[in-house]
Amino acid sequence: MLTAGVNLSITRSTIAAVSITAGITGALILSSVPAAAAPGDNGNGGNRQGGGGFAVQCDFSHSASVDPIVMPGHTGMSHLHEFFGNTTTNENSIGVSLLAGSTTCSDSNDLSAYWVPALYQNGTRVAPISARVNYEGRGGNVTAFPAGFMALTGRADQTAVWGCAARGAQPTFGTSVATVPTCGVGSRLIAQITFPQCWDGTSLDSADHISHLVFATGNVCPTDHPVRVPQVKLAVLYPAAVTGGSGVTLASGAASTLHADIFEAWEGNSLQNRIGGRGGQKNGPQNGQRGGGPAAAA
Repeated sequence: MLTAGVNLSITRSTIAAVSITAGITGALILSSVPAAAAPGDNGNGGNRQGGGGFAVQCDFSHSASVDPIVMPGHTGMSHLHEFFGNTTTNENSIGVSLLAGSTTCSDSNDLSAYWVPALYQNGTRVAPISARVNYEGRGGNVTAFPAGFMALTGRADQTAVWGCAARGAQPTFGTSVATVPTCGVGSRLIAQITFPQCWDGTSLDSADHISHLVFATGNVCPTDHPVRVPQVKLAVLYPAAVTGGSGVTLASGAASTLHADIFEAWEGNSLQNRIGGRGGQKNGPQNGQRGGGPAAAA
């Protein structure tokens, strides 16, 4: 999947407007949302390979009918996606192009691209506010993703869930990805997608875009996927216009098709440094851009 690095002329997709008020409110709500543990993982990232972790908040960047992992080089052939993080993400994105881009993430070293299918409430598309990206697992035995690492997961109760979150309160989640809760006044719909934490150690991608990662069993990685990487949990927050319930559908189909993609691109050793507890830029843009290169032209 990963092609040789070439100079790319990247045209930035139109960035949908998100109000400053919505962004601030969303940040306050999303900052209180803990990640749910995945089956086969006790939730603390132990595995004798380090616990803890950190989170990066990435504001909504843009929408486009492209998928640089599943349909590289093609536009208009994918269902509509909502992108967070790297503002240059398009059908031609590769690791080196992402590293030359800019980001909406709170850590300007994180030039990764994250995306989910577009959401519709009663047939009307509603853009998300932001995504909280949890990287769970710390310590010397947890290995950072290499730039250009790709993965896709979801579409199952083990890896995707819908919930409601309100500021200052614990979120509530459903038990089936096919069922979207109806969120009351003062709470917002969230979608959480969980990626496995055990890597085969060599593949940047795989034919199905996920088999190079598997879940730990009893918090221990299997011998064919021996490398412990951070477990990524993407929690997407939606505005009040999304009330949830049976009126929610996705560009990929029913609510049960909820999934997410990650395309990793961190500056230098910054991800490994954060895994090792050696800091990171925690203060970054809100509805803005920062990164290793100039923002792409609108």
